Amino acid sequence: MTDEKTRRDFLRGTVATATVAGIAGCLDSGGGGDGTDTDIEGMTDTGDAMSGTTGTDGGVGSTTDSGDGMAEPTPLEVTVTNVSAAETLTTSAGDDLAVPLSPLAFAVHTDDAAVFSEGETASAGLEALAEDGMPGDLAGELRGASGVHAVGAVATANRADGSGPIGPGESYTFEVEAGPSRRLTVATMFVQSNDLFYAPDPAGIALFDDGEPALGDVTDQIRLWDAGTEENEEPGVGEHQAPRQSGTDTGPSEMGTVRPVAAVMDGYDYPDVSEVIEVRVNPPMM
Repeated sequence: MTDEKTRRDFLRGTVATATVAGIAGCLDSGGGGDGTDTDIEGMTDTGDAMSGTTGTDGGVGSTTDSGDGMAEPTPLEVTVTNVSAAETLTTSAGDDLAVPLSPLAFAVHTDDAAVFSEGETASAGLEALAEDGMPGDLAGELRGASGVHAVGAVATANRADGSGPIGPGESYTFEVEAGPSRRLTVATMFVQSNDLFYAPDPAGIALFDDGEPALGDVTDQIRLWDAGTEENEEPGVGEHQAPRQSGTDTGPSEMGTVRPVAAVMDGYDYPDVSEVIEVRVNPPMM
């Protein structure tokens, strides 16, 4: 883990982009802290809140699937890329900032097994991801749930040596097994916020279309959500946001519900989704 000054410098946007993937401590839970990727479904857990999928070359992971009677599920790769730039977010103070993305949680599920529900209170796991960028608890909540085929958390970027958030041009990649009845939810924190996260609608992204894998760019199905757990401050400025807060789980509680940020009307401006994140579904690399 890097020292405290480096951690704070990154979160304030002063560290070069090339160092982002190697900084593991900025959104850590204080658990194991080593960012070890593990198999959530198989519960080979290190106790680190950022534990995730079993790492292989290039940061690709795999999960243990619970099975749904489908004889030959189709393996697919999902890549989540930070496409923000140094000037994506301009604050009232005149600062131009990129938007880091936190380690992510994902689930493969049926359309009626939602990871979260619009208009309802966020779970403790979703709160931890949306406020502090820690995906492990959310993945743990989903493990074994009805209609959930596989879950995982990914904390190590492609070609990175350790766990941490991703900055402009960096990506997380993981592997899922698709089929006609399976849908994908992936969730990652909009780090310059109090409790905002990117995810598709609760029903998830269909992994098959007309009997064929749904390949390509699926970013148009991703939205920016407000978890409703902490009062919003100006993005990139608030003292209770991850880059500037004194510790995890700080800031005034909101006692709200999960809603698209567009429905919150908090008076702040947010970048378009496509200016920050890209999500692609591809055949697995051979």
